[in-house]
Amino acid sequence: MNQPFTGLALLTDLDGTLLMPDKTVSSQDAAAIANFREQGGIFSIATGRGLQATQCYLDLFQPDFASVMYNGALLWDSAANQPAPLGTACLPQGIRGLLEELAEAFPDVGAEVLNTSGVYVFQDGEYERKHLEITNIPFVMKTLDEVEPSQCFKALFAGAPERIAEMLEYVEQTRFSAVNFTRSHRWFLEMLPHNTNKGTALEKIRSMLPDGTIIGATGDFDNDIAMLLSADRCGCPADSQPAVLEAVRSKGGFVSEKTCADGFYADWISYFTASV
Repeated sequence: MNQPFTGLALLTDLDGTLLMPDKTVSSQDAAAIANFREQGGIFSIATGRGLQATQCYLDLFQPDFASVMYNGALLWDSAANQPAPLGTACLPQGIRGLLEELAEAFPDVGAEVLNTSGVYVFQDGEYERKHLEITNIPFVMKTLDEVEPSQCFKALFAGAPERIAEMLEYVEQTRFSAVNFTRSHRWFLEMLPHNTNKGTALEKIRSMLPDGTIIGATGDFDNDIAMLLSADRCGCPADSQPAVLEAVRSKGGFVSEKTCADGFYADWISYFTASV
């Protein structure tokens, strides 16, 4: 059987990139992915979502290689149903004080910590509730005395966009330099382990794939930029964040005329397979 896409790998963000606004995958995009894989290509996902919020998509796609979750803090081997070797990074010891400081400084902003056991809210808020509803995750309230942050992959703060912008400025202070921060939605600011993002995760994946594999990555928000810049080919939907559009263009990548709502991913696959 002719398999012209052997040696090609697709790694995609979910929300705003592959998933439509109702969080499903269009039949057009699903068919394009299936055709790509049938012709020898391999496919996986890279998301800021945690394991629980990603599981239905892991079940749907059965990825061909490690999936990226928690914005790069976990690489998940779906076939083995466990973390991939060398694929985990947790928040550092002693981070609890900084989490408590942020919660106190921004009392109207919801906050959670995440690991493979669940999502634990340590400060409630309107946007936090919306976030859990969108990702279909049950609300579980725990204090930072009840869940150890250094055993978690990330913390997420959810609030009004102007408050998240203020928080992003606040964490520029030197004492926050032991962790990374990324904005994954206009409502969210995420705290990640040091030197952890989707780009560092892509490089780990590259080391796991056969030499010479060409990796094409897609995303739409700021937390995707490192991955897009690390990939061999990159693309984004028409309505991506300005910084993403700039990053993709700087790499000579593909800026589609379509969005996740009207067939972006099928459009991307056509471009990617024709460009290599």
